[in-house]
Amino acid sequence: MLFTPFTFPNGKTAKNRIFKSAMEDQLAQNDQPSEKLVRLYGTWAEVDAGVLVTGNVMVAESGKGSINDVVISDDRSLEMLKKWAKAGTQNDTLLIMQINHAGKQSPAMVNKTPLAPSAVPLVGMDGFINPPRELTADEINGLI
Repeated sequence: MLFTPFTFPNGKTAKNRIFKSAMEDQLAQNDQPSEKLVRLYGTWAEVDAGVLVTGNVMVAESGKGSINDVVISDDRSLEMLKKWAKAGTQNDTLLIMQINHAGKQSPAMVNKTPLAPSAVPLVGMDGFINPPRELTADEINGLI
């Protein structure tokens, strides 16, 4: 069964059921995709993975959950994103990008004042995660 195709409800078919789930890759360089990411996903695609899910790709600097997260908030990384996509989809591999914003879960060492839908802090995280500031409606629309 592991090597049989699987068709998702949207019609996309994975060539097999070898699925690399999302992990924190921590391979960004200055918040941007790196050659290390390209090589890593290329290697996984070459060894016949059916589906690869990327690690966190943040939609804004304010939403980083870790120091070396990829942040895509404009088109300056378009060429490296294309390389990453090409590497991760070779050998008929499906590549799914996990887009994210850490919200109130952004650690203090990454983000002094996390931004979240509400200003309700996480309980028991004092010192590790600071209380968040509530996003404005305009900031929410900007993240979308």
